[in-house]
Amino acid sequence: MAGKGDKKRPMQVDQDTYSNNWDAIFNANENMFDHLMIDKILTNEVNDSVPEKEVAVLLSGGVDSISIAFAAERLGKKITAYSFRLDNHESYDYSKAKDIAQMRNWRFIGVTIPTDKLVEDFHNLVRLGCKKKTQFECTFPFLHIYPQIKENYVLSGWAADGYYGLSKKAMIHYTGDNFNEFRDNYFQEENQAGYIWHKKVAEMNNKKLITPYLTTAVKQFFYRHNHEQLNKPFQKHHVRNAFYEFNEIDKVENHLNLQIGSGVNKLFGTLLNNREVNFKNRTRMLEVYSDWYEFDNTANLEEWLKEESEI
Repeated sequence: MAGKGDKKRPMQVDQDTYSNNWDAIFNANENMFDHLMIDKILTNEVNDSVPEKEVAVLLSGGVDSISIAFAAERLGKKITAYSFRLDNHESYDYSKAKDIAQMRNWRFIGVTIPTDKLVEDFHNLVRLGCKKKTQFECTFPFLHIYPQIKENYVLSGWAADGYYGLSKKAMIHYTGDNFNEFRDNYFQEENQAGYIWHKKVAEMNNKKLITPYLTTAVKQFFYRHNHEQLNKPFQKHHVRNAFYEFNEIDKVENHLNLQIGSGVNKLFGTLLNNREVNFKNRTRMLEVYSDWYEFDNTANLEEWLKEESEI
């Protein structure tokens, strides 16, 4: 996803440089071609995972999803880009995704999500097994997107942010020698920005979710670099510089969480005022999510509330 950008632009890497350095990239013992390496890895992962010509791409205005779309484009895939916005919120990601799709001649499908169905969607997420804030809020949009997708394979830049340590928690506590501690936790199966629940929604709609950034080869590339190397001289510079196509589109903003940039976090915050959802009169949605996860694993609400009062 995207947030406030910097003024730096990707280095100029034309297609001839990209093609002529193939052997050097994979035989070099030093990191002199690092900026040309990650695009090869991502493109190979897409090639290995998507056997069909037509492919859907979950496109935002951020580097991760755009890079995956560029990889598919290099392979000659026929891309349909899907992006979403709430019916009451203007989204940079939606507008940027639409602009890029038009510039690259990709088909674009915009999904406007109705906010008046939020309570129904919330209960669907509970039944899906969501427990944490990220699982609820990051999975929510895809309840509406996947029914619109016609292609069998769906590409996403899902969970790439975990490699960079861009969260407030990571920036404060995990920028030093303990950086891998943060990344190891982020990429545990039950974390990964709610990947399990996103995948469930894809499977419910008979789609195959492809996440190149979660593959072993990509993980090995990023784990070779520490926090400073990945974020200086500017954020996500390895990917921005590797894909020369970034020079052919307008400026791409820096990272911002999916739920924040889209307004989903504020939308879910309105559920605090819903007595049926917030039946324990909580002040934070974190607690509401936990309440419903625990309740969903008991027989009925009255029984559960009785047990709680006796503790």
